Amino acid sequence: MTGTSVDHLMIQVLGVVAAALLLIVLRRAPRASVVLWLAALCFIPIWIGIGVGFNGKLFLPAVSAVGLVVIAALVPAPRFHLVPADVFLIILLVLGIAGLFGANGSIAYATLITTVSYFAVGYLVGRLAALRVSLSWLSAAIAIVFSIVGAVAVVEFVTGFNPFVLIHASNGLYSAWGTIQERGGVSRAEAAFGHSIALGSSLALAIPFAIAAPFRLWLRLAMVAIMLAGCVVSFSRTAMLCAAIALLLSVFFSRDLSVKARTVTLSVLVVAAVAASPLVLSVFDDAGTEATGSADYRGDLLSLLGSMNPIGVADSAQRDSTGTLHFAHFVSIDSQLVLTGLTNGILALLLACIALVGALWVVVRGRATPATIAVVAQIPALATVALITQYSILLFAVAGIAASSQWLARTARISPAAEASATRVPTGPALPIPLKELS
Repeated sequence: MTGTSVDHLMIQVLGVVAAALLLIVLRRAPRASVVLWLAALCFIPIWIGIGVGFNGKLFLPAVSAVGLVVIAALVPAPRFHLVPADVFLIILLVLGIAGLFGANGSIAYATLITTVSYFAVGYLVGRLAALRVSLSWLSAAIAIVFSIVGAVAVVEFVTGFNPFVLIHASNGLYSAWGTIQERGGVSRAEAAFGHSIALGSSLALAIPFAIAAPFRLWLRLAMVAIMLAGCVVSFSRTAMLCAAIALLLSVFFSRDLSVKARTVTLSVLVVAAVAASPLVLSVFDDAGTEATGSADYRGDLLSLLGSMNPIGVADSAQRDSTGTLHFAHFVSIDSQLVLTGLTNGILALLLACIALVGALWVVVRGRATPATIAVVAQIPALATVALITQYSILLFAVAGIAASSQWLARTARISPAAEASATRVPTGPALPIPLKELS
């Protein structure tokens, strides 16, 4: 073995020892496990991680590495039952494995690694966390952490300083995400999320949890206002739209909001829109055709639908001499739904659409938990944005919370109904009274 190989091996051994010690501490503290993972998600950039495998060729982001330890700390979950969302993830993994045996196997392999290390790890963290801690506590934790994220984004916009990009790493992820974007000559807030859209969309995901958190109404509204402000300074139309939808769906379809809370929450949305509109309109006006150009580009992606295969990577996929992945002449696929079809096949795309329609139906019926509302509010983002950086991990974590919380809500509805049915006094025709009882 070379000296470099020995160094990588020693680092991995030390990492395993540290993970084992952390696991021992977290086994008896599920709440601490959740807080640790949320902190890693929100405050460690995606380009910080560890190399795994021989010579460390596979890169595991810090949030995913922490996620694996947290998953181990949260199992077993005594109330775990297989639900349709679990089946969807399993099928997605199976389709990813099947793609390895088709053309473009190397691209399918990279896609499978992302599916496992980002999507599956995030989903399992959310799925287990919602079973090991109360949903009200989980909502409160998410609300607090993302209120801090929103405040960091506002401070970044005001000061023009992002400390996270100063954390350098010699890898492709830092090259891709370690610079600050601009729109109309104005720096867009990114915090530790590496991209303004990832930041804004993540804040939008947290809004339903803030509304459902067990705090006083004024505090919940203050948290929502901070998250909305963070979305605004990301200058992402998609994020602002998802945030507005999340707020509206929470107001009209949440089961636990009073009339007063609904009215005040709507008022906050209106005030926020009025207050933010001059800044937003000014930036987009200065951006000129930049914003409309990006929208037209997303529309052009539909031309790739014909190159998709039933299973596996699309025929239009290719890598150039620099290793950059192209689909036809498109380098960036700004639609996760389209990207799913291109990398996993039409069957995976159809399953994703069915899952989203099912979640939307639960919301319309008025039986959605905050996590399900948060996922449904992301449908515009899934159509116009690829899942990138920590946003991809968070979305699947929220999907995992939605899967667990919907199952818990369903069992809570069924149990009282079954108990009432067992104790109900018969109301049918009266039985004839024996003659001996009349004597």
